[in-house]
Amino acid sequence: MNNNLMFSSKDQTWETPIEFFNKVNEEFKFDIDVCAVDETAKCSNYYTPEVDGLKQEWKGVCWMNPPYGRQIGKWIEKAYNESVKGATVVCLIPARTDTKYWHEFIFPYASEIRFIKGRLKFGNSDNSAPFPSALVIFSNKIKELNVTVMSK
Repeated sequence: MNNNLMFSSKDQTWETPIEFFNKVNEEFKFDIDVCAVDETAKCSNYYTPEVDGLKQEWKGVCWMNPPYGRQIGKWIEKAYNESVKGATVVCLIPARTDTKYWHEFIFPYASEIRFIKGRLKFGNSDNSAPFPSALVIFSNKIKELNVTVMSK
C-alpha cells in the first residue's frame, strides 16, 4: 500500500493544479490568494501562513485552497463571513459532505457548489488525490444555492 496517498495530518497543503486554477481564474479573475505560500501562490496578491489569512480582511474576488487538516472548518467559516461583508470567495476543498463545516456553513450559506468529476492531481504528484474535490463559492450577490458537476 502506498502510504503517501493516504489522508494524514503530516502535510495538509495540496498545491492547486495550475491548469485547473487557470480555468477557474478565467471565469472569476481573482484578486487575491488567501491561503498561499511564496512558492505556489496563484495570484500576485496573497496571504502566507506568516501573515495568517484568518486574521486579515478579504476583499474582492478571493481564491482559497486551504490546508486540508483539522483547521479547514475555520477557513470555511472565514470564507462565509467575508462573503457576508462583500467578498466573493471561491474555495477548492475536499468533498467531505459528512463533515461539520459542510453542514454548518456550506449547505446553508454557499452560493454554489461544483462537484469536480474525477480526482485532481495536486502539485507535482504522479497520483490523483485520495479524495474527491469540490469548488464552493460564497457570494452575497447570489441568493439561491446552485449545485453542479464540473470537469477538471
